[in-house]
Amino acid sequence: MDEISLVKRCQQGDLDAFKILVERLGIKALRTAYLIVGRKDIAEDVVQEAFIQCHREIKRLRSPETFETWFYRILVRLSWRIASKEKGRLSLEPLDNAKGMSTSNADVTDTVETIEMQRAVQQAVRRLSTPLKTTIVLRYFNGLSVKEIAQVLNCRVGTVKSRLHNAARQLAVELKQNGWEPSLGGEEQPLDKQNIERKRKGCEAGAETGAV
Repeated sequence: MDEISLVKRCQQGDLDAFKILVERLGIKALRTAYLIVGRKDIAEDVVQEAFIQCHREIKRLRSPETFETWFYRILVRLSWRIASKEKGRLSLEPLDNAKGMSTSNADVTDTVETIEMQRAVQQAVRRLSTPLKTTIVLRYFNGLSVKEIAQVLNCRVGTVKSRLHNAARQLAVELKQNGWEPSLGGEEQPLDKQNIERKRKGCEAGAETGAV
């Protein structure tokens, strides 16, 4: 069932439809909150509260097709509140990035490289200001368009583009300082393995995999 139909059923009080929405959005919501606040346990609380508010207020949503941006607005607002309250006391804890990855001999190098890359990106994202961090997370980790992000953050499209540019520039510097050669050619390129190429300084490929 498509999202719009699910939202309409939720607005009519269908709990099963709401459970499906939670299942579909749950992982992305947790990742979003986690990357903003930096701790999985707190992120889980934020996501739970976001879905509670969503369930309570979904009947007020006039346009079901805007559900995702509406939900992210709730989630981001709660995440920002926690991040502000806990500023200086939060440290990034790793998610289980290896879950579901192949560990066969042929794929061990790629698996180690992927984990290292994810950790490097997460650490670099953590050092961004909250507005830049949130914009990057919504765009590159959740795939929202610039227009959708502007709606979530209640700001102009130009502001979103400026934040993406500034954040990408800061991330490129941060990653390069930590031994990576980022390839961030523009605001539409995702921050993933295809666009952040691992190049360890002064070593051959795979020479230092034991350092993980």
